[in-house]
Parts: sequence; structure tokens; C-alpha cells
Amino acid sequence: MILARDLTIEAGIRTLVSGASLNLQPGDKVGLVGRNGAGKTTLMRTLAGELNPADGHLARSGVIGYLSQESALPELDNPDLSALERILTARDIGDLEVQIEEVRRKMAVEEGDARDRLIRRYDRLRLEFETRGGYAAIAEAKKFAASVGIETGDLDQPVATMSGGQRRRVELARVLFQETDTLLLDEPTNHIDLDAKSWLMDWLAGYAGGLLVVSHDLQLLDESITSVLAVDDGKLEPYRGNYTYYLAERDRRREQRIRERKHQDEKIARLEEGIRRFKGTTEKMARRAHTWETRVNRMRSELTEVSKLGKNITVRFPMTEPSGRIPLEGKGLGKAFDDNVVFLDVDVFVERGQRLLIMGLNGAGKTTLLRILAGVDQADLGAVVSGHNATLGYYAQEHEQIERGRTVFDHVKAVSSEPDQTLRSVLGHFLLADKVDQDAGTLSGGEKTKLALCQVVLGGPNVMLLDEPTNNLDPQAQSALLEALHNYPGTIILVSHDTDFVARLEIDRAILMPEGTTAYFDQSMLDLVALA
Repeated sequence: MILARDLTIEAGIRTLVSGASLNLQPGDKVGLVGRNGAGKTTLMRTLAGELNPADGHLARSGVIGYLSQESALPELDNPDLSALERILTARDIGDLEVQIEEVRRKMAVEEGDARDRLIRRYDRLRLEFETRGGYAAIAEAKKFAASVGIETGDLDQPVATMSGGQRRRVELARVLFQETDTLLLDEPTNHIDLDAKSWLMDWLAGYAGGLLVVSHDLQLLDESITSVLAVDDGKLEPYRGNYTYYLAERDRRREQRIRERKHQDEKIARLEEGIRRFKGTTEKMARRAHTWETRVNRMRSELTEVSKLGKNITVRFPMTEPSGRIPLEGKGLGKAFDDNVVFLDVDVFVERGQRLLIMGLNGAGKTTLLRILAGVDQADLGAVVSGHNATLGYYAQEHEQIERGRTVFDHVKAVSSEPDQTLRSVLGHFLLADKVDQDAGTLSGGEKTKLALCQVVLGGPNVMLLDEPTNNLDPQAQSALLEALHNYPGTIILVSHDTDFVARLEIDRAILMPEGTTAYFDQSMLDLVALA
């Protein structure tokens, strides 16, 4: 259970939310919604106990599981653990499993009395592990892992060597395995495929504890929640019903407030007109005018608030000069991590102005191939050739280019020599103008996406490589990004599991990973996009 009263949530010197109250009880299924940067992630971290509120009262009871929006390695206790070991650490049984593995490794190198002591300790730990239901827990952990799309062969892989999407699925499996009383999930459907999302929604429907979820997945919000908390203009406003009901009710409430405010303003205007007419006349009328002034002051203090409509993000991708006919080409590319061969003998060919989609199931090497084409990673085999006058812009789904400890403005200064006024103007188009001095590491996931896209814009590339660019973006920002890409005359190489986004982008060709087969794209391939 989580009980909050009159919370004030701040980020640096900015107040994100004030006077926030909520009561999350077992069985409650609540969607936390609002525009990027409204304070949803900061509020979630506060409720989870990772941050302290600036003011107010917060009480928690029971086991609370929190899925962060990001799964960066520094946030993990021990990145050298395997995926299965990481999932098991959600329960006490996981610590026993880690101890057993540690003793086993020492047994392999010790001799004599030291080895005998380790054998006895190993036997005691194994007995305790079995007595506490360790084998059943392992089977359950593997079931959760499979349900969210983690392949059996990936369970023994160290978390440190996994892609951002794989780590994200490990963290999702871990928090679901945790045996919680309350779940706080921040964008739980990022990086999972269609089957895993369907399973997750069914699982959440049967979850008996309290659920608070942040998501831009409209299907999840419609099918898995029964009420909404909207973060709007620094306030929390509750709504009963799913996301579709919330949208209609939000507009109805706003229209009602506008009518009430109009009626109040008209009444104040009439009283003020009377005050002006009678204040300087007879003593009797002057007293009445003074009474009206007191009434007007009281009415002004009780005016119905009508929040301003939020500004919309505007995106435009300019190009310096066009590239040659073949801006980028990969020849015989191969990549392996230790004994895991991700792909082999893959050719990539794209012509100027084309839209190329890299497709494949989770773990097929889509992100790895994109990173190699972008020059971030090196192929073990083959070569990437940049064509005449090709300039690359790379957007990484894990926001690797955004560094904690550096301000938002420092990030754009690092990629552009444009005057400060121009840079501030571009940040304004991405709704980041009021965050220029903020530590970029403290931005929300959606704001980090906007900042990373802003960096790409300022680079003026004629070839853009985009890895899941719609993750964490609110619907309006997604629409703005889509329109900008439609108007972009350069070449686009894309990884995305967002079927609606892909369908509307009008893809020319697709590469199916890990085989590397290239085909002309048609709408029948959208089913595979959803599974990616």
C-alpha cells in the first residue's frame, strides 16, 4: 500500500508536482499519465523510495516492486551476474544461488583442507537452497523470463554483455518474480514483443496487489487499468475508468471549468463596473461599493483554475548537402560476443532518400547491426563503407550520448557551433527551453529522447540511423516526429517495433535479421514488426 498526502516533488530548482495526494490499495490499477516532462517518472521514483519529496507525507507498507524506465548498468547491483541470477535476486533465494555459485568457483581452484571446507559449505548451502524451495523458484523465474521474451539460451549470459532491450526484459521479469504487494511500472512494454505484451496485460489483469503504471502504450492503458491519475500543470487529478474514458472526461471537465471561469469573470466585471460608478458618489453608495470590493477580492481568490494547453513539440530535420547515390553500405558483416554469434555475412545496401527497416525477433542483432553501421561498434567480419558526402546522425535507444553531470545546454553545444540563441531556439522547439541548465541525467525518459533527437537535428545529417525513436514519447511528440521524418529528404535506417509508426513512415525496403535477407517492404510485414 502507498499513501501520499500533499506531496511536493522537485527536480533541481523546479517544482514538478505540488499538493499531490494518492491512496494506492490492493486491487487498484491506476495509470499515471501526462506529457513528457510533467514529472511522472520523478513521482514514481519518489513513491518507490529512491527520492525524497520536498514536502508532504508519504507512507509505504508491504513489498513494493519498481521497474525503472531505464536499465543502465550502473544501476545494477552486480552487472556480472547472469540474467537468471539477476532475476533470482528479487527474492532471498537468489542470494543463496549467488553464494552457491561463488563457492563452486572456489572449489575448482582450491586443494586440501581448504577445498574440504568449501565442499562442506557447498553441501550446507545446497541443502538450505532445496529446503527453501530453490528449485521451484528457478523454474518460476525461467517461466517469467520466457513470458517477457528472454530466450532460454540468454539466461546464462552476463547482464553486462546484454543489449539495453535485453537488460530491460530481465528487469521486467525480475520485478514480476519478486512477490510484491504493490507494483510501480514505468513504461513496462518498452522492448517487449507483441506476445510478451499480451501475456503482460493478462498477468496484470490478474494481479491482486496495487498497480501504478506509466505508459504511452494506449492498449495497455485501456485494457489493464481501472482509473487514471493525470499530472497536469503540477497537479494530480484522479479519473475513474480507463484511458479512453479519461480523454473524454478530461475534455469535458476543461470545458466545464472554462464555462465556470467565464461566468465568474463576467460577474466580477459587473461588480467592478458598479464600484467605478458609485465609489465617488454618496456616502451610502460608497459603503456599498466598498462591500462590493471585498466581495470581488474574495471571488478572485476562489476563481476556477483553467490550466493552459501545453505547447506542442515541433521537429524539423534539416540537411546540409545531399549524399551520393549510395550513402552507406555494409559488406559481409559479422558479429559475435564470446561464443554467441549474433549474425554472419550480412550485406546492407541503401540508396539516397530510401527508408530501410531492420527487422527481426528479440536478440536477432538489430541494434548491434545499427550500431555497426553508425560506427559506434566495429564488426568482427566485413566492412562498412560511407558513400560520397555522407554525414551520419545516430539516435541510440538507451540514450548513451546523454551524460549525467552535464547540462542540457552543454549537450547541444557539444554537437553544434551555432550561436547560443539558435541552440536555445531549437531546444524550445523540443520543449526543453526551460531545462537548459538542468542536469541532463535527471531528465525523464521522454525528455532524454527529445534531447537526443535535438542533437541529431543540430548535426544536420543526410543519413539518419534511428533505434526505437518513439520509445517514451507521448502521442503528440510521436506525431511530430513522424511528420518531420516524412518531410526529411535524406536516408533513414530504422529499428522499431511500433507498428503504427512503421506503417505511416512508408518504408521502402527491409532487412530480416539475423539472416540478413533483404526484401521490398509491404504491409504484410507489419505482423513481424509487432513481434520484434
